[in-house]
Amino acid sequence: MKNQQLSNQLLQSIRNYARMGIKIEILEINHKEAKVKVVQKHVFNGYFLNQKQLVERVKAVFKHTGLKTKVYPVVYKTDLSIVTTKWIKLKMEEFGLKRKDLIRQLDIDKSSLSLILSGKVLLSKRTKTSFYYYFLTYEINRDLREEMLSEE
Repeated sequence: MKNQQLSNQLLQSIRNYARMGIKIEILEINHKEAKVKVVQKHVFNGYFLNQKQLVERVKAVFKHTGLKTKVYPVVYKTDLSIVTTKWIKLKMEEFGLKRKDLIRQLDIDKSSLSLILSGKVLLSKRTKTSFYYYFLTYEINRDLREEMLSEE
């Protein structure tokens, strides 16, 4: 790298991305090349990045270093282990949702929802995914509304 100021800028950019859930890890660096792993650890403002977007962000961070950058991207992977019947009930309470809301909005029949919420039916990966993204949508909408109201 050209000078100490540049390395401070680089480190600051890496820290800024870390605050947004994107971990940039320098695996190897020499006078010509940097090998970098980038991982989206969590979703920030409901925004998922694909491999190309992760690579572009790292390339932008290293742009002014003069180094050739080899990037190893790891996209966000949803942790479905958090989705349990207890989690679903807590999310329903958090967003003020009733069973009728889930029945209508997820197009799930009443008896299936009752079996799920009673724990009599194991949650499949597909069902967990549906609930995860359903509640993520509510969370994003709530946060967006709060932000818009605070700007008024």
